[in-house]
Amino acid sequence: MRFHRLCVVLVLGVMLASGTATAQPAAPDTQAQFDAAFEAMTRGDFATAIAGFHAVSATTTDPEQRGAANQLGRLAEELSRRQVRFVAADAPGATPVPLHDTVPVSEDDQPDGGRTSFIISTTIASLYSGVVLLDLLDVNDARTGTLVVMGSTSIGLLGSLYGTRGRTMTGGMADAFSLGLGVGVFNSLLLSGPLGLYDADVNASEKVQSFVLGSAWGVGVAGLVAADSIRPTRAQVSVAGTFGMMGLASTWLSLAIVQPSDLSGNTFLTITAAGLDGGLAAGAIFASKLDWSLSRARLVELGAFLGGLAGGGTSIILFADSGSDNTARLAAGITLAGVWAGFALTTHLTRDMAPDYRYRKPLGGNAMLAPTIIRDAPGLAAVGRF
Repeated sequence: MRFHRLCVVLVLGVMLASGTATAQPAAPDTQAQFDAAFEAMTRGDFATAIAGFHAVSATTTDPEQRGAANQLGRLAEELSRRQVRFVAADAPGATPVPLHDTVPVSEDDQPDGGRTSFIISTTIASLYSGVVLLDLLDVNDARTGTLVVMGSTSIGLLGSLYGTRGRTMTGGMADAFSLGLGVGVFNSLLLSGPLGLYDADVNASEKVQSFVLGSAWGVGVAGLVAADSIRPTRAQVSVAGTFGMMGLASTWLSLAIVQPSDLSGNTFLTITAAGLDGGLAAGAIFASKLDWSLSRARLVELGAFLGGLAGGGTSIILFADSGSDNTARLAAGITLAGVWAGFALTTHLTRDMAPDYRYRKPLGGNAMLAPTIIRDAPGLAAVGRF
C-alpha cells in the first residue's frame, strides 16, 4: 500500500487535569473513563480509545468533557482508519521503540543471522584444506595424516566460532562466502588445464591442489568482503548463483548448437569458465534490483532446473532415434529454451509472493508523541507520517 508522505501535527488540547478553570467538575467515574480512553489512545490501542470516548460522551454531565470526548473519539477513529503507529521514547534522546504493529525483521538480517552457516562452511573448507595439506606435505603415515586433518578442521571450527563472536555475519554474507568457495573451486578446476598446471611434471598434483585451495579461500573471502559492504539478502545471493549455473548451462548448450569443429580442450574449458563467471556477474547485477524473498528465489531456481529437464526430456522423446548433427543442434536448442522459459515462467507465477522482510512496508504511518501546551492547557502532539 502506498501512502502519501504527509507530516501532520495533531494537537490534543485536552486537559490532563479535570478541565479548564471555567469547566464544571466532571463526575469521578466519567473522568476515570476519559483518562483510560486517553491512555489507550497514546499507546496506539485505538479500538479501546474509541469505545471509551463514546461512553464518556454518552454519560458525562460536563459539556466541555463531552465535547473533548467527541473530538478525541473522532481523532481515534481517523487514526485507526489510517492504521497509524505511535512510537514513544523512554527518555529524551533515546531510540524510539515501536509500540504497535511493527514490521518484522528477517532473522537472516540480524547481526548473527548467518553465523551458523558461516561456521559450517568454514569447517568443511578447513577439512578439505587438511586433505590438501596431506598431498602438499607428502604425508604417508596414517596417524600423522589424521592429526593434520583433525587439526585443520579444528582450527577452522574454533576460528570461525570465536572469530564471529560479537561481529556482524548476516545470512547474505554467509551465503556469499559459501558461493565464493564453490565458484573458486569450480573456476580453478576449469582453468588448471589452460594455465598449464597439468603439464608433465612430478609436482602437477601439488600445483593443482594448491591452486584449487587458494582459489577457493580467495574467492570466498572476496565474496564475504563484498557482501559485508553491499549487505545483500540471501535471495539476492541465491539469484546470483542461479544465474551462474544458467550461464554455465547456456554456454554448454550453445556450443552444442554451434558445434565448432576446431575447438580444443583448453579453449572449451576457458569458455566454460567465462560462461560461469559471466552468468554470476549478470546475476549479481540483476539480483541487486530485486526484493524477492528466499522462498521465491529458490522456486525460480527450481523452475529453471525443471525447464531444462522438460526441454531435455522433450528432445529425447522427439529425437531419440535420430543421430544427425541437425537433430543434436535442435535438441540443444530446445533444452536451452526450456531453461530460460522455466526461469521466466516461474518468475511470473511467483510475482505475488511477499517480498523479503527488508523490503516490506509498514501498514500505516509512524507518529511520535511529544508534550505540548496550547492555551495554557497541557496535552500531547502526534507528529509523523499518516
